[in-house]
Amino acid sequence: MKHLRQYIRQILLTEGIKTIEDIPEGVKVEIDEFGYRTDINLSSSFDKTRFHKPYGTISIEEIDNEDKIGNCGGAWAIAMVTADQGWGPFLYDIAIEWATQNANGLIADRSEVSSDARRVWAYYLNNRTDVTAHQLDDPFNYLTPEGEDNCDQEMAGGRHQMYGGERDRGSDWVDSPLSKRYTKPPTTINALKAAGKWDNRGES
Repeated sequence: MKHLRQYIRQILLTEGIKTIEDIPEGVKVEIDEFGYRTDINLSSSFDKTRFHKPYGTISIEEIDNEDKIGNCGGAWAIAMVTADQGWGPFLYDIAIEWATQNANGLIADRSEVSSDARRVWAYYLNNRTDVTAHQLDDPFNYLTPEGEDNCDQEMAGGRHQMYGGERDRGSDWVDSPLSKRYTKPPTTINALKAAGKWDNRGES
């Protein structure tokens, strides 16, 4: 029964997911860079008419060390995602690719992860052979003595050092898709550029 439920969730996750072929005529993926943060938007998201046009935006950001999250292997983190049905996973792909090119991959938000987002990360870990998952350590060096890979694992089931958390009990958090950073080749970005649907306002 457990495997059946997982199979049904997988079908629901993949069914209706948008691809580059679904982008309407005249709509592009826009990249706005602000130094510490990058916004990835469907250009139609800010069209006031929005007539038959999708809405979708995802923000990723450099990790602020003042939050005591850790270096997290040099990855950036999800800050915010909001999108019409089916466009979220498409934007996630682009975000991972951008973060791979400009940082050292992407991690889940360290403050809040919705059930839908958890399913997306689980799908990356278990089903996407084009996406590479890199295991991160916790703030207490449970896995490695180095600090470079240390990362807050509260969302993955561990304790948060910021609030005086104790050493993690057990290693269940290691199995969580949220305990890793993800990298991906820029296949979607390259396809968008080839189709004339890529607009990075920071590129010359």
